[in-house]
Amino acid sequence: MPPCPADAPQWVKAVYAEISGDSPGTTYNGLVGLWLSLEKLYGFSQGRSGGGLPKSSRPAALSAWITAGRGGRGGPLSKGVGPPIGPLAAYDETWWRWWGTLQPKWRKENGRRPGHFLRDTYPESASKNWTTLRHPGQNGVLSLVASLYWWGKKVIADGGLGDRESWLDAVADVKWMVKGLLLSEGGGREE
Repeated sequence: MPPCPADAPQWVKAVYAEISGDSPGTTYNGLVGLWLSLEKLYGFSQGRSGGGLPKSSRPAALSAWITAGRGGRGGPLSKGVGPPIGPLAAYDETWWRWWGTLQPKWRKENGRRPGHFLRDTYPESASKNWTTLRHPGQNGVLSLVASLYWWGKKVIADGGLGDRESWLDAVADVKWMVKGLLLSEGGGREE
């Protein structure tokens, strides 16, 4: 797991503690590193009021975690426990539906499964409009990272091969998106 930057504000350190313990795997760890780079690029902005990712269709577990203070209040959803996400199949379906609503119009579904998208190559897609996903702070990309953390932990505990494949595809797609945001903001390079 990449370390949390020493110059990060308290809100970043608090949520980092929530989403970095008991890592669900190296693919997820890479996403956390990209998220930290993106937040640093945005100056660790807390975001603006009402300026986060859309609430409609997002998983109920994520809404519960946000309402409970993202674990920072020391309640039952803190210390990396996170909210119960319920049955994996239902969470998977809800997460992908929400993810689909966040996509820029230029993204194309992969044709194999609804809500799963093609990942274009860089830097061609870096010039595309990323406005629908350009949301720094506590209600932005962090929401995606946190939701993937709990999903990954549940997959490890209770999931089968299909559950793991869907989760890994989700992590890969969010990583692709964060790399695209970094490239479009001039803070990344093609890998």
